[in-house]
Amino acid sequence: MAGHAVLADEKLRHAFCGDIGFLRYSGVRTVVVHDGGPHPPIRPGEDPAALRRYVAGHVQRGLVGKLNERIPLAVGITGEDCRTLTVRDEADVLVDTGVVRVLLDSGRIPVVSSIAYGRDGGIHHLDAASAAAPLASALRGSLVLPAGAGAGAGGPAVAAVVDMSLPHAVLRHLHCLG
Repeated sequence: MAGHAVLADEKLRHAFCGDIGFLRYSGVRTVVVHDGGPHPPIRPGEDPAALRRYVAGHVQRGLVGKLNERIPLAVGITGEDCRTLTVRDEADVLVDTGVVRVLLDSGRIPVVSSIAYGRDGGIHHLDAASAAAPLASALRGSLVLPAGAGAGAGGPAVAAVVDMSLPHAVLRHLHCLG
């Protein structure tokens, strides 16, 4: 999960992308979920379409591009695509893993923005943890990587939690280096 710390800091983003590349080459099927970063120029309630353009356009393109510098297998989608993430109410996110599984099965790294489809037909912006937790659970994920402060608090029971605000935290966790 790429949250505020990773999206705001070039060194952390570089380390994060290196870790994701390492995991992929090690045979780990990885899904990256990101939000709009620490200071999106649009508040979620102001202009949902502009927020979608920023999160799925600017932020996601940058992250996918950085990942593809390491390992050219990253593909960006939004939670709206194929209704991967649907917000039923504030506390309930429905997940359809179909397109994510297709990408994983073809050897790709899905990079999912936290823009979700709303049952009301609107656009909903979730923080990275609120999008990643139900997606990881639906995919039966075994590791959720919250990227920095506020991400992943009380994360899903199916996952070990690694603080991605530290460079190479994934590798440290996997090799029990603390």
